[in-house]
Amino acid sequence: MFLIDKLQNTFNKETYKNVFILFTGSSLAQTIPLLATLILTRFFTKEQFGVFFFYSSLCMVLSMVISLRLELAIVLPLKKDDGKTLFFSSLLTSAILSFVVFLAIFFLYKPIATVLGEKNIGKLLYLLPISTFSLGIVQSCSFWFNRNNNFKNISITKITKSTISSIIQISLGILSFLKYGLIIGLISGQLASAIYSLYFSFKEKITESKYFSFGKMFTLINKYKNIPIFNTSISVSNTLSNHLPIFLLTSFYSLEMVAFYGLANRIIATPMSLISQSVGEVLYNEATKRYNNGQSLRSLVLSTYKKLAKLALIPSIILLIIAPYLFSFLFGIEWRLAGTFTQLLIPWLFIGFLNLPTSYIITILNKQKQLLIYNILLLIFRFFALYIGFKFFESVTYSIFLFALIGVLFNLFLLFYIIKISNTKTNIKIS
Repeated sequence: MFLIDKLQNTFNKETYKNVFILFTGSSLAQTIPLLATLILTRFFTKEQFGVFFFYSSLCMVLSMVISLRLELAIVLPLKKDDGKTLFFSSLLTSAILSFVVFLAIFFLYKPIATVLGEKNIGKLLYLLPISTFSLGIVQSCSFWFNRNNNFKNISITKITKSTISSIIQISLGILSFLKYGLIIGLISGQLASAIYSLYFSFKEKITESKYFSFGKMFTLINKYKNIPIFNTSISVSNTLSNHLPIFLLTSFYSLEMVAFYGLANRIIATPMSLISQSVGEVLYNEATKRYNNGQSLRSLVLSTYKKLAKLALIPSIILLIIAPYLFSFLFGIEWRLAGTFTQLLIPWLFIGFLNLPTSYIITILNKQKQLLIYNILLLIFRFFALYIGFKFFESVTYSIFLFALIGVLFNLFLLFYIIKISNTKTNIKIS
């Protein structure tokens, strides 16, 4: 009740309803794999979890490229027909680039496997195009649902993915199909959610000729060209930056350390991200409408920051104190180090939790160039933070601590920057 009251106080009645739908769906979608993890850690080894986190991180990085972030433009035009065209453009781009990924893997398997680490990924590389295309579909459909205020389907898509993935992972664990069981379950969930979201999106007959033409598609892509040019680079650099420990801990330390970090990040980031993402998807919709009407976004941004801070502060403090004991109790004493990693990550994740919903403001206000510079600097500083912990301290704990510290400092800067630019208004309506 406390959480629901907090969300209700944050937004008006209609926005609260949409946030609540997304939050409920996201809560179920995130709770299912968390509960499944309690079982999966009994079946699968730390090395197998390390490979799983490595593959899923690779999927997340590539998913930021696969549609060139054209899905972000779907909600921007006032005309629904233009939104339909951009939706189809996003799907088509995902299909083309997924095929490019397949060709790259097919012809360049050895060098790619060498760079990523044969022991980390191996033949699983060939499954990446399936994952990337599935994720591209879901991303495109989610923003199409968002444009049409169909937040129920966004929630069901998320629940479908996590349910199918968890059921298959547990089933394969019971059947002792352990080597790739976690990854097979993940891909199955990705495919199921893509099929569901695509089916309900195409019920509106998106490909009818009166809604779509290639000439119109290229005109709209050119109009919103800053999104594929800058948002793709921003998203890739940001996602790569967030998943950098997964890739570097493998090289610096071991797959076991990747498993500890991956589990810590999954457990603590999940409850935070399910709220912030749900709020962000609705905030993007509402902020776009306000901006199109020439209104300032400052009050909306400040209100969101304040309410989310109140919401997350006490749980963050509690986790900061009990994390190692909690992980030992839930997953076994051998996973205690993941709890220690959690303590180190909480300050960064807390501030990141505040910034994630409001970061959409940067897209609306066309500040992608500035954000790209920010993300590139963040990526560089995080790399050196992890490297310094390895090279000079020879300690994975120092690596994670320095990584989190850089995250705190950069996110504080981003927070004040978003507040500053949110006072911008326009008298020109987006068509």
